[in-house]
Amino acid sequence: MFNIRSIILLFVSWVLIPRLTFLPKSLHTLLTIFGPFLLPKIIDAFNTSRATSRSVPIRPTPPWVQRALNLLFLSAVVFLVLSLPNFAPENVFLKTQSRLQIQPETLFNRLQKVRDLTADDETLRSKFGSASSKLVYVAYGPDTLINCIWCAAPDGNDAQNYFLYSLPKILTPHIFHLIVLGLATSSMVGTEGSRLRIHATIAGLVLACAEAWYMGTYDVSVNKRATVLQDIDFAHWRIRVWRYLAFAATDAVLGLVLWATSTNRWLAIPPKIAERLEASTKQAEATRLKLQGLGLLGNSINRDSALRGVREEYWQTEGQWMAETVQEEAVRTQINQALEKINYQGLETHVSGVADNLINSIDGLTTSQMLPSSDTSEAATQ
Repeated sequence: MFNIRSIILLFVSWVLIPRLTFLPKSLHTLLTIFGPFLLPKIIDAFNTSRATSRSVPIRPTPPWVQRALNLLFLSAVVFLVLSLPNFAPENVFLKTQSRLQIQPETLFNRLQKVRDLTADDETLRSKFGSASSKLVYVAYGPDTLINCIWCAAPDGNDAQNYFLYSLPKILTPHIFHLIVLGLATSSMVGTEGSRLRIHATIAGLVLACAEAWYMGTYDVSVNKRATVLQDIDFAHWRIRVWRYLAFAATDAVLGLVLWATSTNRWLAIPPKIAERLEASTKQAEATRLKLQGLGLLGNSINRDSALRGVREEYWQTEGQWMAETVQEEAVRTQINQALEKINYQGLETHVSGVADNLINSIDGLTTSQMLPSSDTSEAATQ
């Protein structure tokens, strides 16, 4: 039997997904084949988590989670600021609006008109004599080209050497980001953060491996065909921006998930039976102490003649005031209107149902008590 949900899932899997032209064809095929099987499981898991979250009351953000959220917010802001061009290393080609084929002397003469040249500029001037050095500069940045003294190879195939030299600098921001993720999901945050520790670590490692893999497989010769400035792929500066934006996005998503899970708005974990029993026991004990104190207070009032007189005077005054209030015409009118709105038949049905349930419960208890006694008598007879 097909229901509305099955029809919608089949439509999404067989009609909608194949028309998502921006997806690769292999992904089209996988989603088309496995979509009807995976989508129901994903929907069921989502509904289960949502139902569980609804069964657990929402609570305020715990103070230890708030500290982790503050850390993630500060980290995201710092990474967003670092992604700005003001904090990136200077790009002499963009600074002078020059293309890669420009002569080094002309390039640095233009740069000298903008600012004074430094020792690093002189080093770049000497290295820019070869076209491969310019390609390395665009791919791995100025620091790698200037400071790596063992990267240059006689045959010109030195891109791998420059990548190995720049790899520690590529991974250093990721290490700091992993430290932030580790602190935000450490045991100091409690179980709310610890449950997300593996996911946060995997996210940080995926970002690090993705950047290392991309730069390791990047073809520096792709800019050989760039004849104008707009065609140049400044990979070092582009990846730097995307890196810090990815860090900020990861921190924001982790903060949102941490806030939602810690306040029981999403993926709430019901308290364990032992914890619920302990909480109920504490609540019952507190109620018993309050009732005990109320009983002691009542006994003290009854034993003291002055307090007993004050209580009796209060109830006498209260009774007289209520009697006078009921005698007023406006109050009597409101009472009559309220009585007219009562559905006596429905109330009688409800009371009858409650009474029947109570009687059935008593009968069930009586039967359960009679069965063991009859078994005992039969055993004694045998």
